[in-house]
Amino acid sequence: MDALAYAVAMAAANAAAATPPGGSDIAHYTGQILSWDELTGLNSVLVNGATVSNLRVIRGGIGLAYQPGDTVLIEKRMSQWYILGNVGAPGAGAANQIGSAEVTTSETTGSTTYTDLATPGPSLTVNIGSSRRCLLMVGARISCAGTASNAYIGGSATANVTGASNIPIVGTVSLGVLAQTSPVAGGVGTFTRNFVLTAANGLNQGANTFTMQYRSNFASPVCGFSERNITVIPF
Repeated sequence: MDALAYAVAMAAANAAAATPPGGSDIAHYTGQILSWDELTGLNSVLVNGATVSNLRVIRGGIGLAYQPGDTVLIEKRMSQWYILGNVGAPGAGAANQIGSAEVTTSETTGSTTYTDLATPGPSLTVNIGSSRRCLLMVGARISCAGTASNAYIGGSATANVTGASNIPIVGTVSLGVLAQTSPVAGGVGTFTRNFVLTAANGLNQGANTFTMQYRSNFASPVCGFSERNITVIPF
């Protein structure tokens, strides 16, 4: 046997030895979720017209959630069944990506209702899947000037959701300074808050646009906002 033939034979032998043990009875299907318990993961899936109960699942991401009607990829290996993940069509929400946006410009408002600043936003559009859940994070640097009035000067930022959903206000990040004497130096700070939005809040599946808006406690003194940022994580 020449050197080349020997090398080929050894490579084939090594490949055979490296083959993992186990049966070769592997099949793949698409299935439809019939039920899913968010706490325990107990489930039932319709596969080829038959109901299969309590399939094992591939875990990953922030939170694993399936909804009745979801199409999933199924693997069967010997007698064991696995849910490999959701199946999504391009253009129909296949890409559940994290979104983040920022506007660093410092601008003020004297509006006492939520409004856009001269430079609107930040704003971003994110696809929300069938779980109808996301983590929303908003933050801003908020500042206000001094005043002689006996009131909480300051302001707040919020986010609204449009598109597939219509949620006018999602919580607030706020600065408040009690002005009791004159002059008052005012206040400034960087604030962030996190919110979990679900179907109970009116969050719907599909393309949702999240936009930050701002208000001042009083028309005068005005309130300033900078380093405005928003992040949305579907899960």
